[in-house]
Amino acid sequence: MRLVTWMITAMLVVFGATSSGYALQSATDLFERAQKDSLMYRRVVLYTEALALDGDLTEALRERGILYYYQGKLQEAFDDLTASMEKGGHDVRALLFRALVSIAREDWENALGDLNGAHLMAPKRSDILSHRAVVLYKLGRIAEAEKDATAVLALQDDPAAVGRSLTVRGDIYADRGNDLLAREAYRRAASGDPGLGFFYTWADVLSPEQAGRIGLWGLIVLSAIVIFRISLPKPKRKDSRGN
Repeated sequence: MRLVTWMITAMLVVFGATSSGYALQSATDLFERAQKDSLMYRRVVLYTEALALDGDLTEALRERGILYYYQGKLQEAFDDLTASMEKGGHDVRALLFRALVSIAREDWENALGDLNGAHLMAPKRSDILSHRAVVLYKLGRIAEAEKDATAVLALQDDPAAVGRSLTVRGDIYADRGNDLLAREAYRRAASGDPGLGFFYTWADVLSPEQAGRIGLWGLIVLSAIVIFRISLPKPKRKDSRGN
């Protein structure tokens, strides 16, 4: 009888371990599929399915939180990003996007806290510096905002960050009554990132990577069309005999 009991117990332990391993592997598979999918809503579904199998998959929490942010679901984004960090996924992406959620809510103090943390991990990232410049300006810390904006303009490695920093600089100029410099900064900001706003139009459909690729190809195709039309020869007028 003891032997039978021992065998049943051993089988249950093995079955439980196998099931847990299968669930973990399945969650990993779903996460990897989500990473490769091009449609945002499908990625959210796959991350959700992965988390149903493994609620401690911090990468899935973080990535789903980022997608929720792009879809405008700020509370869901905040909850996922916070849970990701509480479970050990305390990285630059999670901090940056939780800061962006706070910026969207105009919660400047919490945004600054997360941006400072992200900056400590990646001090040369223009996107972090430019968003911090915006937040510092909103908090009335003008000298610090100007310093961050100047650092971004010196790096010149991210058109969106440059545009954001030029806008901050324009706001500072306008506050000082220097309308001419303010207008010039705003003009440069508007012309520096022609794809600005494209992604948000398609946020419920496209992934960030796919939107970026489409925007880039759109600019290339538009340029090619303009060049091609300019290079076409002028049509020749035919005479009455068709020659």
